[in-house]
Amino acid sequence: MSDDLRRRLEQYVKPLYAGLDGIQTFDRVDRLRGHLAALRAGPAGPPTAVDDVLLELLLLLHGVVDRLGSLAAGGRLDLFLRSLGLPEELARAVRTGLGRLHAEPRRPEEKLLHDALLLDTAGVVPAVERLMAAGKKRVALGRALAQLDPGPAAERYTTPRGAALGAARRREAEAWIEDLRRRAAQEASGQLIGSRPESPSS
Repeated sequence: MSDDLRRRLEQYVKPLYAGLDGIQTFDRVDRLRGHLAALRAGPAGPPTAVDDVLLELLLLLHGVVDRLGSLAAGGRLDLFLRSLGLPEELARAVRTGLGRLHAEPRRPEEKLLHDALLLDTAGVVPAVERLMAAGKKRVALGRALAQLDPGPAAERYTTPRGAALGAARRREAEAWIEDLRRRAAQEASGQLIGSRPESPSS
């Protein structure tokens, strides 16, 4: 993708990534780029040829689908894609891919982004973010820890590389959650973490 095309796309989508509270969430796009690079860096590489331009278009637009209106031909997104001078076949692939990305990805670009999105919700950092969100809702710590999700199961991924990476991130999160639960239980019971029982005096 040319620098000019990427710049025009980002100018179009960045305002749409701002939430109602004004918080900008476009930085997630860069995190997803990292996951995509990891997915494509496996020993065998991507399973099939990947259209880098289509993948970038799906990446930039995936988070604002609900603000783009209809994904049908002639809709707001279609008109914008046409204004960029994209071939009709590519514009159609973008609209179709955005519509089925989460539930039924088919093309290799859709599967890669689907798995990148899952990876972004797996691991220790996403678990910490979910715990902080529960705290903001005043959920009791014990309940929040009991319900804390370490990330998607391996079978939800569409690529072998995604399943392997996701499983590793999930294991790390599970270990962190279990350790945090143990420490919270120790403190709740009055035990000092890391302390040893006193030896009987002779």
